[in-house]
Amino acid sequence: MKNLESKLFLLIAFFIGTWGALFHAMQTGLIALGLIYNIVKYKDDFVRNIKKYKYYVAIPVICKEYKKYQDFGGIPGIYIFYSAVHTLIIVTSGKYAGLKPGFGIFEKEFLVFLLGVLYVISLKSFVSLRLLKQFLLCFCISVLTFNLVMLFHLGGENWFTAPQTVVQNLYASRFGGTKHFLNGEVYLDAQALQIYAAALIAYFFGIIRTKMGEKVIAFTAFALFVWLLSLTVTKSSILSFLCGFVIFNLYFFRKLSVWQRWMFIGVILLVGISGYIFRPASFDQRWIQLKQEIEDVNNGKLDGGSTLVPRIVFYQSCLKNIDSWGIWGLGVYTNVVSKQWYQASGNRVVASLTHSHNSYLQYWMLMGVVGLAFILSWFVYPVKSMICSKKYSFLALSLLVAFFIDSNFEVLLIVNDALPVVMFFLMMFYVFRDQFYALEHESD
Repeated sequence: MKNLESKLFLLIAFFIGTWGALFHAMQTGLIALGLIYNIVKYKDDFVRNIKKYKYYVAIPVICKEYKKYQDFGGIPGIYIFYSAVHTLIIVTSGKYAGLKPGFGIFEKEFLVFLLGVLYVISLKSFVSLRLLKQFLLCFCISVLTFNLVMLFHLGGENWFTAPQTVVQNLYASRFGGTKHFLNGEVYLDAQALQIYAAALIAYFFGIIRTKMGEKVIAFTAFALFVWLLSLTVTKSSILSFLCGFVIFNLYFFRKLSVWQRWMFIGVILLVGISGYIFRPASFDQRWIQLKQEIEDVNNGKLDGGSTLVPRIVFYQSCLKNIDSWGIWGLGVYTNVVSKQWYQASGNRVVASLTHSHNSYLQYWMLMGVVGLAFILSWFVYPVKSMICSKKYSFLALSLLVAFFIDSNFEVLLIVNDALPVVMFFLMMFYVFRDQFYALEHESD
């Protein structure tokens, strides 16, 4: 089949959207199939690209002139090898005898940190600027179709008889929260991440496209994504989106004339004021809740809450025991050991969970300093590459900053719904830096 690799690439782009959260096995199978096909068809190119794009634990060095710059990094799979050795030592040491280990780490690392990465590298042989645009478009379509289906699923026929009531219920339930759908579970915070990623991409297309019809479609999609994001009433996701939005507009703003800048500021203020005036009651409730929890923290009351207080207790519980895991980590015993700390905290919300609500803290506890360095390197590499080449993609930067901020409040780099999305994009930003740069400058 002609251009089968491109068709598989676009199909995978669709699946790493929200639909992939429900069909993990299909998504993984497509990536494996795409990788095998690309290796067979572009064998020589693949070998050269593997040598060129080193990944996993790497030590950034002082940036030099890009053409003379040499990466100082690890070899493919070094982190997985470290994880295997790390797990073997921890399990056989007897330190946590009597506790049940939580296996499944290797499967996730192999599928995301190896299979996914190798697949992105294999794309280097044929991905064009046009195909990259189609990739971004397919991702947005995936997120849009899923959320529209979810809206109908949650509202049903009431959309036709009492739409206002449906919208009120959606805000009150935060888009249904973490939902069971099509024999799968949709994690709300991961869903919110995919929505704001699609929103930033849609906004990007609205800016760069020159045809009025395409601009209208893109900005309409952007407005719809922003509304969908508001339904989640997820503070961390909304904050992350706003930070990414500001960063992208720093690029956009400098390209405008004086009157266009004032017009742009006026539109932003109008939208912001309108959003504040017509905000749903659930936003006020969340704000009141946040202020109450800030007051509780100031008064030393850490036995309740649902957002700020639990996170502080999570961090306190983990850091209080840092001597036992700060260097080496807890490995496959992370969940069961941290669960004991959370139960001892006295906070009923914290006691019911097994993770720290922070991706970086979770990797630190999981694999020690090496695990923390590994996950941070995913964010460092694309930025380092842009700095060294002086080719900045503001779309990439806005998404990267949004992902980084959001991961400070949720374990998005752990859960299967969000991790493949984040890692796929971060690796794309690194490998296809020049193409992302060209997307923003092709009309210059």
